[in-house]
Amino acid sequence: MSTVEQGAQIAPPVGVQFQLTVLNRSSDRANVMLFPSVPAGTPGHPVVWRSFELLPEETSMLHWRHTLNFVRGGLTDFAPGRDYEPVEIISAVPGESNQVTLSLVGGELAFTDPRPGPPGTLLVEQDPSVPPRAGNVGVGIGGFGTLISATQAGTRQSYGYAPQFYVGTGTYQEGEFLSTMGIDTQAALNYPVGVTEATALFDGNGWVINY
Repeated sequence: MSTVEQGAQIAPPVGVQFQLTVLNRSSDRANVMLFPSVPAGTPGHPVVWRSFELLPEETSMLHWRHTLNFVRGGLTDFAPGRDYEPVEIISAVPGESNQVTLSLVGGELAFTDPRPGPPGTLLVEQDPSVPPRAGNVGVGIGGFGTLISATQAGTRQSYGYAPQFYVGTGTYQEGEFLSTMGIDTQAALNYPVGVTEATALFDGNGWVINY
């Protein structure tokens, strides 16, 4: 069994609703970020999935449904802090439309031919019509991008269903490419099987996560 197929077995079922309650118990304003890590061998650059600001003693509750997406953006400069500029987001349904082709249609890039792909994989094929570095393409969860790659004709990019997510504080905003230089604190989010609610408390130095 491939690593991707193993990942599909432990990924949350599509459609499950999750909740994360974040509490800022520090004495300072906090820019909270949720972002993925990039597993070895996975293409693409991580972008901040969600972000929001919390004042001292403030609490925010985030809800999302675990749905999968293919995403396409206009940015070609992947420097940290740049927004990937999403222009097209489509659903990716395991066993139905988890493979897609990126093509040049009428002079514009577009997703075409959504179809069943390999189990456990979100697969993007870029056909020969795609101009080099004409934008970016990748995947997301709940309608927001997570991992992004540059366009390049004739390539195939394969992603898993559920990247490792972290909650942290730092300088980046939702949709921006990030690097470790702009991350001040972080803690892994690992919802146990069957658990859909978590609380993340930030004390100014680190995180306490409860499920």
